[in-house]
Amino acid sequence: MGHLGLTPQAIHKFGTYVVRAKEEEEARKLMEDARLLDQTGCFAIVLEKIPAKLAEEVTNSIKIPTIGIGAGGKTDGQVLVLHDMLGITQEFSPRFLRRYHNLYAEIKGAVQSYITDVRSQDFPNEKEQY
Repeated sequence: MGHLGLTPQAIHKFGTYVVRAKEEEEARKLMEDARLLDQTGCFAIVLEKIPAKLAEEVTNSIKIPTIGIGAGGKTDGQVLVLHDMLGITQEFSPRFLRRYHNLYAEIKGAVQSYITDVRSQDFPNEKEQY
């Protein structure tokens, strides 16, 4: 699987998490790279944090499926990181992220209840031991 646009594994090269390929030269290079990945045998390409119009152009110009993450709705599929989608992580909040739940609050509450029960010696109780 190919991966174009923002590639978090190369963040030190870019130096930031900004939208990629907004400028014509970088967009042209991304389009060229997508065609090369298609021709060399990739089965799909992730398009991450690029302009929606460019993602649509890439999708329409290659044979293999595209999967968008912050690349608009005209790719062949979508992905969100599970921890972000479920609200486990809180400090990361890009525009394309839709949180479907707030597990952070639930997990935090559960851990706090556990700590309270251990400190008060309510856990483990007689039914929770051998």
